[in-house]
Amino acid sequence: MNRACESLALKYQHEHPTRLVALARGGLVPATILANKLGIRHVHSLGVSSYDDELNVAQPDQFDIYQRLPTNDNVKRDEIVLIVDDISDRGDTFAFAEQYVKQVVGGKVITMSLVIKPGTKFIPDYYYASYPQDQWIVFPWEA
Repeated sequence: MNRACESLALKYQHEHPTRLVALARGGLVPATILANKLGIRHVHSLGVSSYDDELNVAQPDQFDIYQRLPTNDNVKRDEIVLIVDDISDRGDTFAFAEQYVKQVVGGKVITMSLVIKPGTKFIPDYYYASYPQDQWIVFPWEA
């Protein structure tokens, strides 16, 4: 995990991000590591779900924002905001989060994920690895 975050930090360091938004829950651990490696002091989390726990299925285009970002009038339009998640599987949550952050926070938005799947509708600006669509991935913080 540390190697993946180190690689992403090296690829991304030229962007000079000033704020980071972690997509809860999966993006919290990599976001913490990346914030430290990139020296980002302003770290926020955004809780978004499109998964129905009772039905045990994903519901694309039906998003529940259970943890909102603070509105911040102090964000400058030239600031760079980094959104981090662990995976872009279908891509629905990432696409929704990108639009939400642009509306609420403003600034330039860059996206980063540890892993993508080939069938994703949303390819982050930076990612570490791609895995087959049918491969189930268990991250260390999920075990």
